[in-house]
Amino acid sequence: MAIHDENHYIFIMKIAPLISLLLLLNIQVFADSFKIIYGEDDRFEPATLEGSRLELASKSVAAIISNYSLKKIGQSIEIVALNFGETTRYCPSVPYQGQPTAASCSSFLVAPDIVVTAGHCLKTEWDCKSKSFVFDYRMDLLGSRVGPFDRYRVSKNQVYGCKEILARKLDRNDTKEDWAIIKLDRKVSNRTPLNFRQYGKVEKNSKLSLMGFPNGLPLKIAINGKVRTNNKAFYFVADIDAFHMNSGSPVINQDTLEVEGILVRGEKDFTSNLGCKQLKICKEDTCRGEDISKITKVPLKKYIY
Repeated sequence: MAIHDENHYIFIMKIAPLISLLLLLNIQVFADSFKIIYGEDDRFEPATLEGSRLELASKSVAAIISNYSLKKIGQSIEIVALNFGETTRYCPSVPYQGQPTAASCSSFLVAPDIVVTAGHCLKTEWDCKSKSFVFDYRMDLLGSRVGPFDRYRVSKNQVYGCKEILARKLDRNDTKEDWAIIKLDRKVSNRTPLNFRQYGKVEKNSKLSLMGFPNGLPLKIAINGKVRTNNKAFYFVADIDAFHMNSGSPVINQDTLEVEGILVRGEKDFTSNLGCKQLKICKEDTCRGEDISKITKVPLKKYIY
């Protein structure tokens, strides 16, 4: 993992807006479309669900963040990021505008040194070497903004590099498969890999939860999702509150706590309203739904057993 020094950091800050724009455009090209709210906004801060089984599981979910947005300062890593509300003109009703937006995708732990994400999130070895996996990127654990630039910091112990893309599939035409298995640069301590379905398929009436980093924000947990259709070989469609950069998030069965799949595609996030952007809200079973790559189709046994 390459966390950069002060001189390199100053140079990067000068070109940061251009880099951010290019990164966003790159992700947009490879994510079929964006995400949406179904019914009520069921996203929660992890601290709101503190002590619950879902909150404990969310500790094994990591943000994928560009190394250009991570600056090493002593034993900490400073997160270089705009606030969400500074990235475009949002309507006042859009939540979380004062929070940082640093993540480009989401991922989750399935073995001590292996994470899973969407195939369009890391496509090349350059992507692997230029991104880091950050745990505890959540508002209640970021503490207060510090330093001359008034930014959040995380412990360097919670930041992991990408050692290797073990396997990856991105088929945009036929099977619609979209997944990647990533080996980290070292084992993750004090976190339990998530359990995942190994056979069969999720039941139609199952309640689903999504854990990830919508719009690059710190970790959010969306609950009360449901299966809409499950008649495709490699993915199913769900109604669940998801957004751009939730790609790679685990979709978890709220009853079994098993990962059922990986969030990969969905509806657009926002609509325009009198010069500002507001959340696009669909009634349940309307709009296109969110596509979830089935975890049973990801060859995890080859790498973790």
